[in-house]
Amino acid sequence: MDRDGKVWLASLVLVMQGQIAVAAEWKITGALWQGVQYDDNIGMTENAKPVYGYLLRPSLSANWNTAVMNLGITGSGDIRRYDNVRWDCDNFSFGLNQRYLRQRNVFSLAGGYSQSCSYSQQIADTGILVPNRQLESYNLAPAWNWQWTPRDQLSLSPSYSQNRYSTVESANNVGTAVDYQSNKTYNLYLSEKHQWNRRLSFNGGLFFSYTEYTGTGASTQNVSGFQLGGEYAITRFWSVNAGGGGRWVQRPPTSGLFNGGDSGGSPLFISIANLALSYTGRRMDYSLGYSRTVNPSSFGQASEYNSVDTKYSYKITRDLSFNIDGSFLNSQAVGQSVNQAAQNRFYYTATTGLMWKFSTDWQVSASYRYRYQEYPDVQGGQAINTLAGAQESNAFMLDLKYNWNGLRDSR
Repeated sequence: MDRDGKVWLASLVLVMQGQIAVAAEWKITGALWQGVQYDDNIGMTENAKPVYGYLLRPSLSANWNTAVMNLGITGSGDIRRYDNVRWDCDNFSFGLNQRYLRQRNVFSLAGGYSQSCSYSQQIADTGILVPNRQLESYNLAPAWNWQWTPRDQLSLSPSYSQNRYSTVESANNVGTAVDYQSNKTYNLYLSEKHQWNRRLSFNGGLFFSYTEYTGTGASTQNVSGFQLGGEYAITRFWSVNAGGGGRWVQRPPTSGLFNGGDSGGSPLFISIANLALSYTGRRMDYSLGYSRTVNPSSFGQASEYNSVDTKYSYKITRDLSFNIDGSFLNSQAVGQSVNQAAQNRFYYTATTGLMWKFSTDWQVSASYRYRYQEYPDVQGGQAINTLAGAQESNAFMLDLKYNWNGLRDSR
């Protein structure tokens, strides 16, 4: 962690400790999740080789609560071991959350630090799994909410995040020279929510983001915009959430991993939208959502993401449930005149399985996951094009989880 990261994390800890003395209730809980996995193409490459693995995920959380203050500390790990050691992976994370209530004002502060082999980030960002990349991340997000009328709430939410990639091996063992771009991002979001009645509410906000990319093709990029939306409880079981707006994205002076970006001109306008429909019943839960947004990526510039997600859960009995999740994602670079197609990615994943809670603290689950990814077969000789075409992956997982109720006390 660099000097700036140590300073803000130490400051955050001191602020949290100042509130513990007034805690009226505290509790410590934890969980231990372990499982075995088989994946016939974990790296989503043309030369697929199956792997077998063992996964272990411990977690622990502590909470202090009073009438005006909530404080939480969490820690977790994710340890993965495979028969092919190139895919071995160690992750850990640490997070702090504080919420303070004073009359009609709510002040909150959230922060976190993590180190990981970055597989989850790579899958969400580029879909290219590079075993020799380590990701160090930390974030800080204070917020202020003001209930200025019985039906109106004003919120101000600044935040800071940093993702820094490093190489822990010298071997290029996936056949593609991907130089992930580290970045620092500063966000500011001002929003207002109006509660029209018990079932209907409206919201709107203004957004600004500034990102610094480091490494090959270092650059900066500004994104600003607005969003309007609303929430409506259709019935006791059905609800809908919808919104839309736009982002003005500064054209990148360089294109990060790919040379030839647009070096000037007015900002690009990208429309954004979100739509979510959900159902919550006694035995069945269902949701369907669509999202179109713009976020920084490790390509070294902002990318546009279009996604469709669906979730379905059905309780066969009180202790046995069936689940199925599906997600489709299309991502592409914003504002490039050359090689933009090289970053156009289609990704689909679906998981289905059964979960059995055979005691108060224990549960076992069996699941199957399918993944599909495609990059277009474009010309230009870029390294990422070695993954052009469609790739598939099939994985089977068997998991056992123990939930520890922990310790509790009040005074």
